[in-house]
Amino acid sequence: MPRHKEFDPENCLNQVMHLFWEKGYQDTSIADLVQRSGVQRYGLYETFGDKQELFQRALDWYLSTVISQYLARLESEDSEPSLTEIEIFFEQFIDYLDHPSSSLGCLICNTAVEGAVHDPIVISRVQQYLERLRRAFARALKSAQHNGELAEGTDIVQITEFLTGSVLGISTYARSPASREDVKRYVRGILAMLKQL
Repeated sequence: MPRHKEFDPENCLNQVMHLFWEKGYQDTSIADLVQRSGVQRYGLYETFGDKQELFQRALDWYLSTVISQYLARLESEDSEPSLTEIEIFFEQFIDYLDHPSSSLGCLICNTAVEGAVHDPIVISRVQQYLERLRRAFARALKSAQHNGELAEGTDIVQITEFLTGSVLGISTYARSPASREDVKRYVRGILAMLKQL
């Protein structure tokens, strides 16, 4: 008879996700994971696998919770997003920069630049996130073009890549020693560009 788990796997995964977010994959030890989650090593291994598998699960959890919340309006099936939804998406960063955790940046973006991570599954999660951003932005931009908010000749692909890169830029800038006000100015610059389209 399998042993009953004495902890909530989702709560554990949430704790682990935040630890990886704070310290990165390389600087997070199994001892750190045990201490943060309050779950013994064998419990973590039995439920999630080794550190690499746990990191993969933490990335999935981040994508399905944090990222889904930020992209909710752009990915909504109940309405057709447009330029307004893109602006609201970036305005969220201005609000978030007042939160102490904003200095952590983005777990997926941090992972993308953490050179020691070469696992194909982890790389696929980063690519999945970038593609998700591209789809969301392109969908809204095409809708805006269809509605006459953008000129017919507007290069949707170029703007999509600019916006996708801007998300990585905001996350990296937020993780730097730059002041929160400087990062906010950067975000406002992106918003100003959107208004000029």
